Amino acid sequence: MNTELTSTKLTSTKLTSTCLQKAADNEPIFVLRAQDNFSPHVIDIWATLAASTLGRDHPKVLSAYALADEMRKWGFRKNPD
Repeated sequence: MNTELTSTKLTSTKLTSTCLQKAADNEPIFVLRAQDNFSPHVIDIWATLAASTLGRDHPKVLSAYALADEMRKWGFRKNPD
């Protein structure tokens, strides 16, 4: 994993997410929160699938793996409601 990437460059919040701003008004989306115990695992799976197409060193893939690591460090974690 590229350690040059930092969480300040990777972490989106509900206030800073350009990804959500790009979604069409009626486009279905799925949000994973850091508090969800499954989130980092789901992101790791997505990153592995993306790496098979984009390559392991692609910025989106590296960003996803780093975000999963950041979520693992989140203080409050629980199973989904």
